[in-house]
Amino acid sequence: MSPAPNPPRSADMPFLEERTRAPDFPADGFWFNVPGPLRLGDCRGRVVLLDFWTYCCINCLHVLPDLRFLEARYGDRLWVIGVHSPKFSQEKKEEQVRFAIQRYDIRHPVFHDASLHLWQAYGIRAWPTLVLLDHQGRVAFATSGEGQRDTLMEAIDRLLSEAKESPARDSALPETRSPSGAPLSFPTKMAWGGDCLWIADTGHHQVVSVDVSGTETGRWGSGQAGLSDGMEGSACFNEPRGLAIDRQTIWVADTANHAVRILEPRDGRVRTVLGDGIQSRDRHRPGVFRPRSTETRLNSPWDLVIRDQVLYLAMAGSHQIWTYDLVQGSGGALAGTGQEALIDGSYEEAAFAQPSGLGVGSGDRLYVADSESSSVRCLEMTRREVRTLVGHGLFDFGDRNGSLRTARLQHPLAVTQAGPELWIADSYNSKIKILDLEKGKIHALPLGESLNEPEGILATPWGIFVADTNHHRILRVDPERGSASLFYG
Repeated sequence: MSPAPNPPRSADMPFLEERTRAPDFPADGFWFNVPGPLRLGDCRGRVVLLDFWTYCCINCLHVLPDLRFLEARYGDRLWVIGVHSPKFSQEKKEEQVRFAIQRYDIRHPVFHDASLHLWQAYGIRAWPTLVLLDHQGRVAFATSGEGQRDTLMEAIDRLLSEAKESPARDSALPETRSPSGAPLSFPTKMAWGGDCLWIADTGHHQVVSVDVSGTETGRWGSGQAGLSDGMEGSACFNEPRGLAIDRQTIWVADTANHAVRILEPRDGRVRTVLGDGIQSRDRHRPGVFRPRSTETRLNSPWDLVIRDQVLYLAMAGSHQIWTYDLVQGSGGALAGTGQEALIDGSYEEAAFAQPSGLGVGSGDRLYVADSESSSVRCLEMTRREVRTLVGHGLFDFGDRNGSLRTARLQHPLAVTQAGPELWIADSYNSKIKILDLEKGKIHALPLGESLNEPEGILATPWGIFVADTNHHRILRVDPERGSASLFYG
């Protein structure tokens, strides 16, 4: 659960026997997936589930499958309405919310509460919070955090038993995900090997290989979200992101499947190594490693890299860094207590906040784009310590260059080392930032191309590649000139 600036003062609100009229939607908000603004009077006669969320929040993303389940279970008797309540300044922009709705295939109505008026009217204190309204439009129940499906079903069943026949409603009008026929849909992470750039075509639920001329040479995954092994055209991924290459094997962080998959370009086969499609809700203690098993459950692996026959995973859902030994076949949490915070120290004491990007550094270093704390962190492997290079906390963000002490980023999602510099996908500032490790300063790279929430960046012998995610394309940057050109998309 992601806390708001003022943390909750008490436990979740109980089921209310004395119910009050629910605050209606303010006139200054913006609606998605419906033909026009809704009022609570339009919902009278049915149970309403309000989902207070923000698109940066991993816990909010984990709620989406539960909402789809509840909609399918209850049909017209339940109306799910998302209330987008932004944390970051980037998330206040209507167009960026539209991209997020497309990316995560959200089909229920969404009210964009940029001013947080509805958030304040309901007294919300954390993302996500789920509020149930009864058939008379009164607040009946609320709970915070993910993993609440059974609790919500019990409360919904009780409220439906009180309601009379539910009126029909208009169908939702889902936003189009990406341009029709586009080769990429919300591309994210990348890897380099075999003279090819491997791209996580996340919106298409596929992995794509492109040669140095920008010609597609392979595509793995059926294009339908799912978890199934098999040959390249029949296997299914679900929002794959992180990619890494070990000899001729491609490792894939299959994020929404909570799994790690491998694909073999030589025979076109895809198989699952870790995870069974079910999200882990356990808090794993650092340093406890288990043997290889698809039953080892993961929690939204977002990125991965390989170093010295060890696979490192940015486990965004559990706020930890994990490892998997490719030789011994054992893995588990390496660093991070599981608390969502920015805390430096030993692997056992440190805390991350939704780590989303990994970069192999020189010497014994591993760099982490720690998105929710708007920071770049460093694992000193010999000393088994975590330290922060830039960033200050969960609610300290901005767009400021200069010394590492005063610089600010906004929700970075990727990092890669090129010589004495770290190149950072400063995602919610829609910029590429360069951190000079020798001078201890950060500056923005003037690319001559506008970006929109880039989620991937990778240094290779053929230049530095940037996944310009919301523009559905891959750019190649000449590090000498700092200029960018279209590579694929």
